[in-house]
Amino acid sequence: MPIALLTDFGTRDHYVAAMKGAILSINPQAAIIDITHEIEPQNIKSAAFTLLACYRDFPAKTIFVVVVDPGVGSKRRGIAASSGGYNFIGPDNGVFSFALEDDTKIVELKSSEYFAERVSSTFHGRDIFAPAAGHLAKGVEREILGPPINDPVLFEFPKPHPLHDGAVMAEIIHIDHFGNLITNIAQQDLPERFRVEIGGRPIGKHRKFFAEGESGELISIVGSSGFLEIVVNQGSAENLLNAKPGQNFCLTRED
Repeated sequence: MPIALLTDFGTRDHYVAAMKGAILSINPQAAIIDITHEIEPQNIKSAAFTLLACYRDFPAKTIFVVVVDPGVGSKRRGIAASSGGYNFIGPDNGVFSFALEDDTKIVELKSSEYFAERVSSTFHGRDIFAPAAGHLAKGVEREILGPPINDPVLFEFPKPHPLHDGAVMAEIIHIDHFGNLITNIAQQDLPERFRVEIGGRPIGKHRKFFAEGESGELISIVGSSGFLEIVVNQGSAENLLNAKPGQNFCLTRED
């Protein structure tokens, strides 16, 4: 089983390497993949969206270890879940909210014999989650890692709010490395014709791909994750609009 890591640790410090070392000490044959370690610190919802955007691209049974954990050392639980043919390990703080499906089965990580010998109160990524993933990839059954639970912490995917005359108030839920503004409007929910306005500024035409817009032109597209995006061909919509995650905007249906 591949093990995919998603954290807010960055790459300047030793944290990611320590997690990989903990996994390989248990399972030297483990295939470890980095999703990203550049999640904004403590931004649980950003991690949840990033996981949603990519986890189905991985082989079945992949183990996703997600560590964005502002509650580390507190009473928040550590969990191991299986859902939709995949495995998820990390803190029970909502980080798996967008990936868990109806067939989800979850255990609380309680079996300390599958943790590091000494568990730090500030680094459960290395001392609990990485060892649990290494053992799971090596064939240990999830049920051995702890007792079942049925009340994980979950938050709802932010949905557009209806306004009037077919208009909706939507939200920027993620901004990627290129400055593209990923919104919470799914492709299937888009009207055939619409206009978008952000911060009082109208967005140009809806296009199929970036190069359909002029260089520097502000347009909308449906991105690879299946959501409406506000983008600038060969530029940054984030910089042009001074946009932020969580910012609201209006989409209006046109007849």
